[in-house]
Amino acid sequence: MAREERHPIGATTRHVGHTVRDLRERQGISTTVLAERLTALGRRIAQSGVTRLEAGQRRIDVDDLTALAAVLGVRPASLLPSGGPDAPEDTCRLNGHSYDDPGVATEWPRRCNDCNAINEEDASCPK
Repeated sequence: MAREERHPIGATTRHVGHTVRDLRERQGISTTVLAERLTALGRRIAQSGVTRLEAGQRRIDVDDLTALAAVLGVRPASLLPSGGPDAPEDTCRLNGHSYDDPGVATEWPRRCNDCNAINEEDASCPK
């Protein structure tokens, strides 16, 4: 009997997978190298698991997210979707960068955590 999945894989998991693939490709590393680096970090995900993860066919838990971010050199939050379905895309977010939540930001305008570009509308991200 086929295993029935209680909760289908959602949009957030698919977004994280696509973001991981984009960052990995920009860094010029293969799924095999990413899997090896994850294993070296103590979070074993086989190459086939990385491929499934990037395709949105494998669940990603918080430990996976943290390890993926560490290996890819970004903050875990930068792998997650920003705002919501109607949030504007900006260059920093497209580059895998992140902003602090406006509720916890200590300064205004907000700055990109990764390149220090000003607020989410600033399209001058240098990376």
